[in-house]
Amino acid sequence: MVPNFSEIQRFWEDALRLQREFMETLSSMMKLVSGFSILNKDIAVFRAKVQAGGRISIPEAEKMALGIRDGDVVKVIVIREGGEKYGDEGVDGSG
Repeated sequence: MVPNFSEIQRFWEDALRLQREFMETLSSMMKLVSGFSILNKDIAVFRAKVQAGGRISIPEAEKMALGIRDGDVVKVIVIREGGEKYGDEGVDGSG
């Protein structure tokens, strides 16, 4: 059976729609990933201990590199490292 014109047209319209959606998703993902680049001048990656009351200190070197001063507002993304507990492997919060 030979497809008619409307079936072929629908096939290509669906293919183009899927391709456009894929490119939009890929573009969004690239923007998200680029925001987490450790080469970004506005981001520091370091290890820290959670202290009493849930406090986490930003190491002095990172504060200086980013120009962070007391009272500045920063965004924090917390990722728990598996298998390590307070005091293991000499984690001192300095990086």
